[in-house]
Amino acid sequence: MQSQTTESVFTFIEAYIAQEGIAPSQREIAEACYLAPSAVLRHLDRLEAWGRIARLPNKARSIRLVITPDPN
Repeated sequence: MQSQTTESVFTFIEAYIAQEGIAPSQREIAEACYLAPSAVLRHLDRLEAWGRIARLPNKARSIRLVITPDPN
């Protein structure tokens, strides 16, 4: 089950990348979604486990959206 907050984090990341051309920092996500930085990390872990984002370990702004093919 997807949480509303996790979905909000994903929506923010998606919009930020579309507007800025780079991924947001964890601090920017925390400020925009009114979360503690540790909570952001949990939501990013969850999004990565669900296959919605990918990240490079120990690299800032490494979030990228994972595009899944349309089943139709």
